[in-house]
Amino acid sequence: MKLITNQKCWRTVLRNIIFRKNRKILSNTMLSSLRTGVQGVWRAASRSIQTSSALQHDSLFVHRDTPEDNPDIPFEFSEANKKRVEALLGIYPEGHKRGAMIPLLDLAQRQSGGWLPISAMHKVAEILNLPRMRVYEVATFYTMFIRLLNLT
Repeated sequence: MKLITNQKCWRTVLRNIIFRKNRKILSNTMLSSLRTGVQGVWRAASRSIQTSSALQHDSLFVHRDTPEDNPDIPFEFSEANKKRVEALLGIYPEGHKRGAMIPLLDLAQRQSGGWLPISAMHKVAEILNLPRMRVYEVATFYTMFIRLLNLT
């Protein structure tokens, strides 16, 4: 079946279909209103696709060790944040502690000054008794976790 792109061809095809179906010639006003409806559907189907721009901090897909962000730099929660960690873990039932991963990552990011170092991810994995990869998956998926230190 050929793709019909010419407006005049569409009108002819529609007129032939309607004529065969009703066995009578329809008035021009009916064909005009039908054509207007088809054009509206055609325009709606051919809208352009819009995309949003990528965030700069979200372009890091693989960790690169830097002097400011590497596994050798120790990370510990502050005393006040340790109490928050205990409170967060207390919310979740036994066997479902991994549900606290996002709040713990957020807490670590806030303590680190607005970005999430790799050693903080390791600490969260240690607290939740999870493989580090599970924490990496969450931290790389959600754009609210900023994994690059912006020194500018």
